[in-house]
Amino acid sequence: MVFATVWYSRSSVVTSIVNNYLVQHNSAITCIEFTLNTDFDLLINRLCIDTPYADLELINTRIKWQFEPAYLTAAKIAESISAIHIASANVRAKADISLPVSSTPQKYNEFPIQLSQLLNDIVQFTVPVELDIQAFSYQVFTNQQNQQTQQKLIYQGGLSATAEQFHFSLANAKQEYVFALDLVRKQQGFSANINTDLARLRSFLTVHQSALPPALVAQLVNAENEAWSVMGQFNSQIDWHQQVLTMTNTLSHFSFRAEQGFAQSGPIEIEATLAWQSVFTVGNLTLDFTHDKNQASYQHNKIQLIIEQPQLLKALSAQGIAPQVINFLNDNVINEVSVSPRGLVKIDFAKQRIISDGFNISTSNINEPLILSLNNLALSYHDKAAITVNLQKAQFLLTGQVNIGQLQPFSKQLVRLNIIGELVQYNDFWQVTLGEDTAIEITQLSLPVTLGQQEKIKNKPTVTSFISHWQGSVAIAKKDLKSQKNNIAGVTFELEINNQISQLHLPNIIHINRLELNTKVSGSVDKIVIHAEVIADNLAIARVKLTGDIRQPSIEIFAKELLITDLFALKIKLPIEMELIDGTLSYHLSGQIKNNENFMANPMLLALSVKDVSGEIDGTWLQELNWQQQFILQHDRLTSIAAEVKGKVNAVNNLTIAKIETATVITQFSTQTAIDFVQGELNVVARNTQGNLFGGSFAIAHAQWPFSKTLAVEVKLTKIDLEKLLELDKKQGIVVTGKVSGQLPLYYDGEHFLIKAGHLHNVGDGLIQVYNNSAVAELKASSTEFSLAFAALENLHYHHLTSAVSMTDDGYMLLVTEIKGRNPDLDNEVNLNLNLSYDLLGLLESFNITEYFENKLIKGLH
Repeated sequence: MVFATVWYSRSSVVTSIVNNYLVQHNSAITCIEFTLNTDFDLLINRLCIDTPYADLELINTRIKWQFEPAYLTAAKIAESISAIHIASANVRAKADISLPVSSTPQKYNEFPIQLSQLLNDIVQFTVPVELDIQAFSYQVFTNQQNQQTQQKLIYQGGLSATAEQFHFSLANAKQEYVFALDLVRKQQGFSANINTDLARLRSFLTVHQSALPPALVAQLVNAENEAWSVMGQFNSQIDWHQQVLTMTNTLSHFSFRAEQGFAQSGPIEIEATLAWQSVFTVGNLTLDFTHDKNQASYQHNKIQLIIEQPQLLKALSAQGIAPQVINFLNDNVINEVSVSPRGLVKIDFAKQRIISDGFNISTSNINEPLILSLNNLALSYHDKAAITVNLQKAQFLLTGQVNIGQLQPFSKQLVRLNIIGELVQYNDFWQVTLGEDTAIEITQLSLPVTLGQQEKIKNKPTVTSFISHWQGSVAIAKKDLKSQKNNIAGVTFELEINNQISQLHLPNIIHINRLELNTKVSGSVDKIVIHAEVIADNLAIARVKLTGDIRQPSIEIFAKELLITDLFALKIKLPIEMELIDGTLSYHLSGQIKNNENFMANPMLLALSVKDVSGEIDGTWLQELNWQQQFILQHDRLTSIAAEVKGKVNAVNNLTIAKIETATVITQFSTQTAIDFVQGELNVVARNTQGNLFGGSFAIAHAQWPFSKTLAVEVKLTKIDLEKLLELDKKQGIVVTGKVSGQLPLYYDGEHFLIKAGHLHNVGDGLIQVYNNSAVAELKASSTEFSLAFAALENLHYHHLTSAVSMTDDGYMLLVTEIKGRNPDLDNEVNLNLNLSYDLLGLLESFNITEYFENKLIKGLH
């Protein structure tokens, strides 16, 4: 009867006993219905428990236990239970769930030990009771009375736990899965599988803010960040065995969108597909992005960033990013950036070091993507309050086409880049090393060339392509006291640069198929040394040397003994026709560049030397021409300076020509030249001009071009052989021998040459013979006086010959001549006065110094 009474009152008895225990936790059983089956399993049809945090209702619970008197005490009742099976559990939260937060700051170097301890705790943890909840319902706490809102905050799932396996799944009110975990223990380890939907997980976390760390709440679920969304699925297959954690992870269909990105950069969107394997030991973590290459998921690893560039540029400007970067982004609209990890990433926790095989960064551009590949990266990090990552070294490859605004005046084409190199951080400086395949290419260039401050070449030089190859290193000092003590300041270079220009064309001046500039750069910005060689169509035409401060360097441009014939093979358009067969050219330009905008404004010294030049110049044969001249370039003016020998001005003629073949031959020609060129005007002064002509010589003390209307060019003739002079006319029957000297003042009125008050006189005796001349025969026949006069000239031995010389503007020379001598055939003295008119201009034309030659030469120089 007692047993029957207790059995029928079992609910109240159990409720009373258990509530005595639960009262200390402010909890109580509010309902219970249970029976025992034939196996003495406890069957609880319904159990209700009220706690301060939640109401719990368990439906159809089966408890397996050992129904023995020894276990019926309150102390051993838990040990008697071996399994609990619950068909349905309903949980309604009555308050926010709060988890304890550690006040001790976490150190990153302790992470490996803490993770290993956690994993080992999972292995060692045993379930005292086999638990199986086939289905549970969980209603999140909310102050809102809206039934529709409350329904959205109901989650469902299942939970089972045995000594070997653990399963947990969570779904939202729409039966859409949120999170699932399956764990299996095996041989002092375990394997697990995790699946989650990120959008639904975020919603679940959002309604449990109080249970999350404050930092996570601020970044993910704070109300101020509601204007963002995340989507995607994450799966991880986990294996922990022999202190090695292996995780095979997949992130698919990931998408993150935010109305406001980072640092006020405007709307931002991130899309990703990633698959990787993680291997963790106590000291190291390895991420493998190429694991199992046969799986397509590993071949399409990509993170894609979509931005609105105007907002990004505004944010970068506000943060003080360099204007060059802002200008580059303005010139190249980039709205998408893709990042693809490659190979392995290894983290050494003991050395606080990260090693990565690398990743690719690709940006959308006008014609083709701009791709940056970073390889063999090494980074270090510091375990501080906020982790700081510091790049130690990286190899890089940048390829693609970009638009550079500074080049727009010269070319509208895109610049093609292929930049290969390595970046390494040392104690005091960064070093960038460029590989030999580094190249920058620009096509269809038009180059403005300025000769002076106001004068520009109308027809601009054009270039089909310009390719610049770079190789070497650049060191950039760190801005700290240590680097200053070691005298490492600024930037230092050790570079080799090869510039190749195809089809350089300067209209009416020159055309070069291939121009190369080979350069070696060493030193620092304030102490640079640059050596360069210019090669045009396989001919080294110049060497260049720059030294000093790169902003105002000293410069030397020079060449020694260039073969003239090789230079003429470069298709140079000359102001006059030249066909030279021999000779060399040397030059040396030196000075300092202080004005980068106008080269002609910088003070420069120029030395020119032409040696042993032979050939035809405008149809006149010149042999062994030698010319040396020094110039000073200053204030847009090119002026020659006299050479000095031992502190004294050298009066030796600087232009010599062994032979000039005109109608008559001029030999041993020499002169001292002075040249001045300013604002397109050329002035030439020749001093001490001399040479051999007609068996004698001539000399001009001073002559200038342009000629002066008032200043005469005094031509001094010495011992001119009359016989050779008259050979020019080739008239038969006239022989004149002897030599004359004299002075011919030559004027130029702007259009014509004139001779005023010139004179000639004989040097020594001479002979005049006129015979077998048809014109003379006619004159002798026409008059007795002519007959007697020309009879005296048939064999006149003269000892005195003078002539006053003048020339009018029509080119005819008038000679008022007085001749004294004796004709031995007539045995009488002869005094003869003659007024002769001669076409001197025709004679000068035979010398090739006519107005035609003058205009062609001088105007060509203009």
